[in-house]
Amino acid sequence: MSLLGSGLGRLGGGLPILATNISVGDHLHVTAGGLTFNLDTLWETGVAMLVVIGLGLLVSRRATSGVPGKLQLMWEMAVDAINRQLEGSVGPRGRSIVPLALALFVFILVANWLTTFEIGAKIDPLGPPTADINLTLALAVIVIVPVHVASIRTRGLRGYVKHYFSPYPFLFPINLVEEIAKPITLALRLFGNLLSSVLMIALLAALAAWTIAHIPIGDVATLLLETVWKLFDLLIGAIQAFIFSLLTILYFDAAMSDAH
Repeated sequence: MSLLGSGLGRLGGGLPILATNISVGDHLHVTAGGLTFNLDTLWETGVAMLVVIGLGLLVSRRATSGVPGKLQLMWEMAVDAINRQLEGSVGPRGRSIVPLALALFVFILVANWLTTFEIGAKIDPLGPPTADINLTLALAVIVIVPVHVASIRTRGLRGYVKHYFSPYPFLFPINLVEEIAKPITLALRLFGNLLSSVLMIALLAALAAWTIAHIPIGDVATLLLETVWKLFDLLIGAIQAFIFSLLTILYFDAAMSDAH
């Protein structure tokens, strides 16, 4: 899929501007056993996992019962915030959700912030793996499957099936579509925001080809605009990680609640 066609266009007063091809969804991949593996996504996911594991080991090594350090304090504040959110709605049972919600937040945050290393190439050596729909769908499955398991444990199998027909039996199709849509929207929301940032970086990188009155300004414009955009992108990445984690909590809240 190409956003810009190849060839020469015109800028404002008739000055030529070189167009470029911005491709969507290109990955370095291999096929094995009938399955396609996106190597760049696997590499980027592995980097994000190593960073998260390293942070976890660092926090555990520096953990103290006395005055906590800054990293431990941030971690404890995050755990305490999730605990209050869950215990206020689900009760003590909600404590089992805290590790999953917090791990998802930290992993997605780190994965999103890998956008800092993007250079706008067709296939970046290091970028946000969450810009690949395959990863975001996998994260959605990691959330939705335990949500349904928790719902069955809380309500029993009969109560679980019954909630699809609540409050009225004729609402069954709507309730079913709602449950099917949850993992899809959860994945697409994260994927769409990160893919758009990748495309913006590619478009900004194309500014290097611009000339105005034969005076190259592309490199300067690219550096300035990419710096501003990446700072904005870091904020978007944090917000998306928070939303994903928050929706995880809300889905468990609804699944483990006995009330309709």
